[in-house]
Amino acid sequence: MSKETIPAGQSISIVILFIIGSSLFMGVAGQSGNSSWIALLLAITLAVPLMLMYARFHVLFPGKDLFDMLILVFGALFGRILSCLYIWYSLHLGALVLRNFGEFSATVALTETPMIAPMLCIGLLCIWVVKAGLEVLGRSAKFLLLFSIIVIVIVQVLSIPRFEYDHLKPLLDNGWTVIFSDMMGSFTFPFAEIVILLGAFTVLPNKGSAKRVLLSGMLIAGWIILAVSIRNLLVLGPDILSSLYFPSYVAVSRINIGDFLTRIEGSSAIVFVTASFVKVSLCLYVTCNGIAKVFKLKSYRSVVLQMGLIMVYLSKFIYKDIMEMQYFAYHIYKIYALPFQVFIPVLLWICAEIAARKGKQKQPTPQP
Repeated sequence: MSKETIPAGQSISIVILFIIGSSLFMGVAGQSGNSSWIALLLAITLAVPLMLMYARFHVLFPGKDLFDMLILVFGALFGRILSCLYIWYSLHLGALVLRNFGEFSATVALTETPMIAPMLCIGLLCIWVVKAGLEVLGRSAKFLLLFSIIVIVIVQVLSIPRFEYDHLKPLLDNGWTVIFSDMMGSFTFPFAEIVILLGAFTVLPNKGSAKRVLLSGMLIAGWIILAVSIRNLLVLGPDILSSLYFPSYVAVSRINIGDFLTRIEGSSAIVFVTASFVKVSLCLYVTCNGIAKVFKLKSYRSVVLQMGLIMVYLSKFIYKDIMEMQYFAYHIYKIYALPFQVFIPVLLWICAEIAARKGKQKQPTPQP
């Protein structure tokens, strides 16, 4: 149904921007205070075998995406039921990211503007780029990633005079239980969310490239999030950090170089917007692709506009306020997302490996 292909470099750019998405500004789960960076390191380590499992699907099912795999392994009925669950998850995740951006705009940037306006602007932009095809998103992501990394590096360097290293002490003050809780929170949001990419596996260039794309993208994004999280901790301290909705914006706003270079938080906000744009676009593509596969449509493009507007509408009513948004992100989401990110993919992987081994055993051995 789709003959689009994206080179590995552009695919890695999409993965990096997808993972850093809203987590770069909202921060990751931080109940462990000054030891939150340890939880983040553990989450990155835990995500590595998950990426290898996701990459294995590209070898077992060359030229297939997640919806093809589910229908092939679990049958037409149960496979389509599971596909509908993933359609919902990708639609819901896109709406969550849009709402993150909307709350940021209403709280910090455009306080007098109705929240729906900036969300609709991003939503329409995502609709346009998904209709144009993932190749356009891939080229855009490569340029936007370069810009984002330059901004992040400059901001990191300018933040060094504001660092207070006493904020790292005492280490492990809250114990390991809280760290493991934060580890699971950081694992599900944002690293394991890349399960969405399985719904776009047909655009990867060749068999086996998924391992390079997923591992490289996840590790680079992990180090970016780790660097930003440590910066926020050193600038703000654990007590202030845990009380903020958008800690990165506040941390960058404290940069003051000789009363000359100030108020540069707007540049870091652009990174948030670009990363959110890529993340929502991929979620929208996977949602439309899943609908096309389940209902046997000729092209996913026929439902992009409708699903994009539904995503924007859902993002407006998904939470009552910003406090409910933050509570869901840090406490409920890690339970809600695990079946989509781990349980169903593990079941699919086990069934696929068994089927692959049975297929090899059935092949006739060549006669000498």
